[in-house]
Amino acid sequence: MFERYTEQARRALFFARYEAFQLGSPYIETEHLLLALFREEHSLTARVFARARLSLEEIRRQVEARTARHARVSEASEVPFSREAKRALEYAAQEGERLLHNHIGTEHLLLGLFREEHGMAASILSDLGLRLATVRDQIVEMGSTASVPPFGFPPGLSLPSGDARLLRLSPSRREAHKGPLVVSSPQGVNAEGFTLKELIAWAYRADVRHVDLPAELDAHARYDARLDLVGPQSWPAIDRLIQQGINRHFAIEVTRETKLLDVFVLTAVDRPSPGRRRHDDDPHVGVGAMYVSFSTVDVSAMTEPPPSERQDWHDRLRSIGPISLSAVTMQDLGTWLEEFVGHPVIDETGLGGTYDIEVQGEMQGLGELRQALMEQLALVLTKARRDVSVLGVYRVS
Repeated sequence: MFERYTEQARRALFFARYEAFQLGSPYIETEHLLLALFREEHSLTARVFARARLSLEEIRRQVEARTARHARVSEASEVPFSREAKRALEYAAQEGERLLHNHIGTEHLLLGLFREEHGMAASILSDLGLRLATVRDQIVEMGSTASVPPFGFPPGLSLPSGDARLLRLSPSRREAHKGPLVVSSPQGVNAEGFTLKELIAWAYRADVRHVDLPAELDAHARYDARLDLVGPQSWPAIDRLIQQGINRHFAIEVTRETKLLDVFVLTAVDRPSPGRRRHDDDPHVGVGAMYVSFSTVDVSAMTEPPPSERQDWHDRLRSIGPISLSAVTMQDLGTWLEEFVGHPVIDETGLGGTYDIEVQGEMQGLGELRQALMEQLALVLTKARRDVSVLGVYRVS
């Protein structure tokens, strides 16, 4: 389960067990994970906490004020994760996949704690003024612009500053239907089967759907990328080398900006919703897993429209359904829908918590999908324009 966890994230899990032991808890709860994240002083989460002016002492006071202290359990005792903590770990994995990260770090654990709204950690963070969307944007921003801290390198080892030639890019032979593959370690990265959009999203820790690629760049060609280092480096250092290598190879510049884009807005209406049930209302439901089953999608219709049609709404969806999702937020649902409607989906439902989603039948085209969302989920998918954070890609001479 923890193979993809970074060393920092694994240490956080270890210290979460220690925090549970200190408070006499028979389970590792979300608040213990939150306390553990403060022990990683050089992580992205530490920078988030510093920006919000949060301290370990303040969080500990908050936890102790809300916790009944028990006698310490034996350090030899098995301390399992609670139901809420398990869900937070699942959400952390989802956050990593959403950002096309091949690892799970402390930043993903923090986002997972926010997502588990029934945990004490989310309550504390919310009461202190932190919000999931804001923190997620901060993590993406910090991950793409992170400076290389001196503690990240072993003694005597220096970073080959600005040497983007370390990254080698070549046409990929990986079969397209298998999707991208990444194998990484602190001493190198081997990525296969990436389109340019996917490469940029992976390198800058962003959602691939929010990469604004110019029309003159080939959006369909796939590439392999290989980075070999003389010794172990920190993850921010590796990210920076990959970014430099991509930018140099394709002669591009990547900037984070906000653009007014065509989107779909997801809202809720007050009417029966037979296909939408609160997952966390059922005490007999165990830790949920998210899955989805789609039928046929017309791949030929999923290509970018020609420039003359780019201002129009493009219904690229041919057939979809049935849909089955377990333990998802409305934002998760929006993310799944983005894959099929071809535009960002903004959650404005105001519905918190997690849900089990069931949409019966097969829907032909966007119109039938929207009708099914209304009739079975009491959700409305409306065309609109919103400011969206994107990665702007520009050619440089």
